[in-house]
Amino acid sequence: MKVRNIAYNLCWLAIGIVMVGCTDNSGKFVITENRKIPACGIEDPLTQVDWLAEYCKKHTPTNFIGITISIDVYVNKITAENHYVMNYTNSEVVEYSSQEVYDCSGKKMFLKAKDDPAPAGWTEFFAANTLVATIWEIKKE
Repeated sequence: MKVRNIAYNLCWLAIGIVMVGCTDNSGKFVITENRKIPACGIEDPLTQVDWLAEYCKKHTPTNFIGITISIDVYVNKITAENHYVMNYTNSEVVEYSSQEVYDCSGKKMFLKAKDDPAPAGWTEFFAANTLVATIWEIKKE
């Protein structure tokens, strides 16, 4: 019985992938940038922070596949230290989401996918920090 359910789900997943793979998604995305939010002591981190500018360039595809990606700036409630949180979501084929937390230098501090257990320090980070704004996002039109 369990094997039949797995085979059934894999079949539907394959059909979904084929259907999405056959559509022309190139060029059908919109990028939103908010350059008025300073972070980590920088006026415009999207252009003045090399690793962040490279991240945006890397995630601006020529053949967009429907994953929404955003970069949020967070601030620590006590120290006023900033962090960048990258969010990835896709609900077209399978429900997927993940978040990555980076410090100002571009060092990855945390990674958590939707169904994964929270890594050590994850809950404490989000309790101690608050969202300032989304500074960059790419999503389907």
